Amino acid sequence: MLSSLVIIFAVLLGIDEIFRQWVDENMNPGENRELFGGRIIVRKVYNRGFMLNLLDRKPVIVKGMTVFACIGILLYDIQIFLKKGKLIRKLGLTLASAGAAGNAFDRLARGKVIDYIGIPARNKFLGRITANLGDLYIACGGILLLVSGLFKKR
Repeated sequence: MLSSLVIIFAVLLGIDEIFRQWVDENMNPGENRELFGGRIIVRKVYNRGFMLNLLDRKPVIVKGMTVFACIGILLYDIQIFLKKGKLIRKLGLTLASAGAAGNAFDRLARGKVIDYIGIPARNKFLGRITANLGDLYIACGGILLLVSGLFKKR
């Protein structure tokens, strides 16, 4: 099972990185491209901070917190992956870790995270929110972790 989860992790990370690289090389900031009849908007946004550009003017803090969080995630992953069972939890961690690794790579190697997925919204604030596949992996992984907590043996 562990080898399957490692493959899933690598594939997810690779897909996200391919999209990030394509967007970075082929789109201009501010350019929008509609997909699926306008239900998804692809655009290039650089985020130098955390979610919604939090701490974007404090790159040393952002990078330091990123390294610290990655070490914590890695230690927790090791602890869980050494246990038998817990498939839903392990799959959730695999998804969340793939997303976190992609965002961490961007922050540490590029100095910014490349976001590229937007969803049209009537509300201006919501319409400007842009994410990447790594963010979606983190969200889906978090949901699986919550679900796994509901089925925890007592």
